[in-house]
Amino acid sequence: MVRFLKMQPLSFAGISGDILLPVRWVKEMEKAFNFLGCNEQQKLTCVGYRLQYEAEAWWETTKPILQAAHPVLTWEIFKQAFFGNYFPTSVRKKKEIELAELTQGPKYVLQYQQKFEELFSFAPPHLSDDEAKVQKFEDGLRPQITSIMATGSTQGYSETMQTAKKIEDK
Repeated sequence: MVRFLKMQPLSFAGISGDILLPVRWVKEMEKAFNFLGCNEQQKLTCVGYRLQYEAEAWWETTKPILQAAHPVLTWEIFKQAFFGNYFPTSVRKKKEIELAELTQGPKYVLQYQQKFEELFSFAPPHLSDDEAKVQKFEDGLRPQITSIMATGSTQGYSETMQTAKKIEDK
């Protein structure tokens, strides 16, 4: 816990004007957990400590219900309940639609990449592998870049992105 608190992770107090705050909070928690090598029990202890006010009250009432249904409570079970309460399906669907409609347009490849990666965390499960991610990224690039890339060999997402940037720079 001492090492976790030294990292100064965000607290989460409940619903705010920032609809993406729950997603960012979970990502920050996961980053800390990965860095510290936390086990499931440690993750839930740390999370309980970083919830405040309304969110803490939600967890205090939700935790016994989840424990009754799942004798071994995990971070994934917590996340499912957390997102069910703080990240409505309607918002997730809106982000999925934004991703589906995202194109490079007049933006630089770097700007398109940043928006793509922000929205890709909301991608539906069928886009979860690298090949599907590459295809979705390429589909949104300007036709001039896509046509040049079509002559190359199939690459992973990172290589595809770098190739698109190089083509744009020429």
